Amino acid sequence: FFGHKRGDFGAGKCWNCRESPQVLEAFEQAEREPKPPPHLLFSDVYLEMPPRLRRQREELERHLETYGEHYPLQQFQK
Repeated sequence: FFGHKRGDFGAGKCWNCRESPQVLEAFEQAEREPKPPPHLLFSDVYLEMPPRLRRQREELERHLETYGEHYPLQQFQK
């Protein structure tokens, strides 16, 4: 949807014209909800987190501690 004008989807044009209001409403409603906390990116895949993912999670935590003011963290659940 992003970067396209309404109805500018070629073969999907009929689907877009018919379903677009419902799809856009669902997107808008979902965007109003708080986002899941960033650490869930790492915890929902493996029973035991592999070392490489543990390192990536730690890197993300450090990055957000340092540069968190540049991200809309208030939109995420704690």
